[in-house]
Amino acid sequence: MKIVLAILVICSLALPQDLPGWGFYGGIGMNNAKISESGAPSPKPLMGMLAGVSKGVMLGGLPLFVGAGIGQRGFKIEESETDEETGMSMSMKVATSMNYLDAWVVMPYPVGPGLAWAGPTAGMFLNGKAKMEMEMDFLGIPISESMEEDIDEGPDEPEFGIIIGYSYPLPIMDGKLNLNGGYYLGLIEHDDITFNSIFAHLSYRL
Repeated sequence: MKIVLAILVICSLALPQDLPGWGFYGGIGMNNAKISESGAPSPKPLMGMLAGVSKGVMLGGLPLFVGAGIGQRGFKIEESETDEETGMSMSMKVATSMNYLDAWVVMPYPVGPGLAWAGPTAGMFLNGKAKMEMEMDFLGIPISESMEEDIDEGPDEPEFGIIIGYSYPLPIMDGKLNLNGGYYLGLIEHDDITFNSIFAHLSYRL
């Protein structure tokens, strides 16, 4: 416990006390998931968007960045199969994207020209979409079909996770524009699925 307190004190002293005010951010994420079900296909990354607002605050003498916005979770499943006896082949792609209302808080620490940061995040499911593309080849006759469906009901449990990343101030706009990159690790398993993401976005502080 003393070590944790010492680290927090060092972080608070290392940062300037005039934290940035309101700002906004927007960017993209390569969203993915881990499926724990035995025999399930391996998911692949699916690109998504994120956007929101943030603010620097002091809490009990500790500098923090807090924010809220729209973030996406998702993944792709791709499978293919060929029947050697009939010569029929089939491939299927399923993309699942879900929109969440996220709230997060991170503690920054100066590293090099920018800030490293880490902290918890919580999300609430809003809506989503599932898209399926199927292609078949039967006796040389190609058959293709695609479907798209809205997802109105998501996981029952809220989403919780940890984000870590780094912010680099760009040498334009008086240093108010930052390039940010990080990693999100979900901590809650929803029906054998745990989300994760690598993201990058630009942030502008007012």
